[in-house]
Amino acid sequence: MKADNSGFIAKGLAYLICGVLIGFFPGIISWIFYIIGGIIILSSVLMLITGASSGMDGTLVGGTIAGIIVGVIVLLLPRIISVGIPIAAGIIFIISGVSRLYKSIRAKEDSGNLKTAGIVFGALLTAFGGFLLFNPFKASRIICLIIGLMLIALSVLNFYAAHLLHQRNKNAVPDTIDV
Repeated sequence: MKADNSGFIAKGLAYLICGVLIGFFPGIISWIFYIIGGIIILSSVLMLITGASSGMDGTLVGGTIAGIIVGVIVLLLPRIISVGIPIAAGIIFIISGVSRLYKSIRAKEDSGNLKTAGIVFGALLTAFGGFLLFNPFKASRIICLIIGLMLIALSVLNFYAAHLLHQRNKNAVPDTIDV
């Protein structure tokens, strides 16, 4: 029985496109948010102007003001995300690193290399958390690059799975037997 490999190819292409955009052109994603936010604000302002000229009631005014607020939030979302995620991750890494350091230092003396490894790992976690916390913009670029490279790796895996499925289909025995 032959299997269809088009799903693997489609996922591979989607992962590849997203990986390249996120990893190497992260500004494009911000521009998409800016365009969507601008459209929301523009349509809300136009609705407010047309409604005011035709004598709209108070509920439409509230809706248009809410639309403008949503548009501004969408405009600010890329900045909030690019700063917020590294700061939150930095806090989590610092807490985890300090906890690891505390547990490793309080461990029994007879644990030897395990205690030393715990102290080193805890110090590395704490230092990485500090980097994320105190340098969120550069950390955001690094995180985007890592995510982009991981998506590109997923695309390669999907293309490889499609290739293996194609090889299996080529070598498959037909389901029907001619007599």
